[in-house]
Amino acid sequence: MMEARVKLETTPAFTKMASESPHFAERFSPVESPEQFYILRAYMDLYEFLFRLYKSGMIDEQFWTRWASAIKAMKSIPKFVAVWNKTKNVHTNDFFKFVDSI
Repeated sequence: MMEARVKLETTPAFTKMASESPHFAERFSPVESPEQFYILRAYMDLYEFLFRLYKSGMIDEQFWTRWASAIKAMKSIPKFVAVWNKTKNVHTNDFFKFVDSI
C-alpha cells in the first residue's frame, strides 16, 4: 500500500498538479522536490504502521527498539524534521507524541 502510494504521488502528472496547490506547495517547501517529500512521508507512514503493530502486541519490544532507534536517527535529518513538523498532525496522537518525545 505504501509503495503504491509513493509511486502514484511521485508521478510527474501528480507532482505537477500538487505543485499548483497552495496546500501542497507549503508542504513541499522544506524539501527540494515533491519526490523527497513523499519519500519522507513514506518513512513516517512505515514507522507509524510499525508503532501500531508494537502497541497492539504484534511485534515485540526487541524488534520495536530497533525501529524506534531508526526514527531517532531519521530525526537527525533536517528535512525529515521539517516535513514531520508540517505533517505530524495527520498521525495518531500517541504516535505524534512518541516521535516528538525522542
